[in-house]
Amino acid sequence: MAQKPGDQTIPAAPDFSAKKKGASSARTDKYIKTETGWKRAVGEDMAGELFQKALTPSEAAPVVSQGAWRERAFIPRGVMARDAMLQALRDELQKVLEVGGTPARLVEPLLEAWLPVLRQGVEQAGGDCLDAWLAPMLRTKPLPRPFPSALLDTLGGAFEVMRAATGLEPFTAAAQGAIGAIEQATENPRRVSFKVLERELEGKLEVHELLQIRFATVAQIRDRLEELGGTMDSIRDQLKSMPGAKPDGMYSNFARLKAESRLLTAELKRRGA
Repeated sequence: MAQKPGDQTIPAAPDFSAKKKGASSARTDKYIKTETGWKRAVGEDMAGELFQKALTPSEAAPVVSQGAWRERAFIPRGVMARDAMLQALRDELQKVLEVGGTPARLVEPLLEAWLPVLRQGVEQAGGDCLDAWLAPMLRTKPLPRPFPSALLDTLGGAFEVMRAATGLEPFTAAAQGAIGAIEQATENPRRVSFKVLERELEGKLEVHELLQIRFATVAQIRDRLEELGGTMDSIRDQLKSMPGAKPDGMYSNFARLKAESRLLTAELKRRGA
């Protein structure tokens, strides 16, 4: 995998589900580090029937872009079959419904369980869905062409309905609508485009991190921005206090956090928040 020397970024995903525990948390950068967190999100714990194909470390998944910026967003991994994806989504929904509770309490557990499968669905049949979301927010020049793929918008709308639901019936209907969107998109799959991700964010964010941001609430995005602000300030202070040459890794980590901060800010603006 092509990579700039010393450009090693933070190997984990932001934890949007973490609750604030006080003002001091603004100085802390929370990352999922559990087996059900970032490792699950990138699909590394998919075993048995869900892990359809083992890939060597040097081999990229067939759905992955071979562009120059395959850094974090394009980690080699197995590719789930269409039937396995749909069944996994249905099974996880059923498990969450069996636990019971209000829709507000069910959304986050369902999102965590669905995230690796939704990533597979978006990558295998997303077409221009990532570009359609990122380009209007991040590009400074006029778009060269329209992006017709609406898969990501459909999934995002489903999570908005699930969060706003006052009963299990509309919650379940929205979840089933999301499953239906994946099913429809994978009937005639089109390889997902990473062009805007590579050009504007230089591959600093992984696909599941993009999905987390798209599906997060406004409050979660603001909390994350506060955390990032504290962490970036801390890195700046450390760099200023270091005499001589600075570690490449710190610059790289700062660049990754800056890219995430840029996207979070753009997403808030897109939502009018």
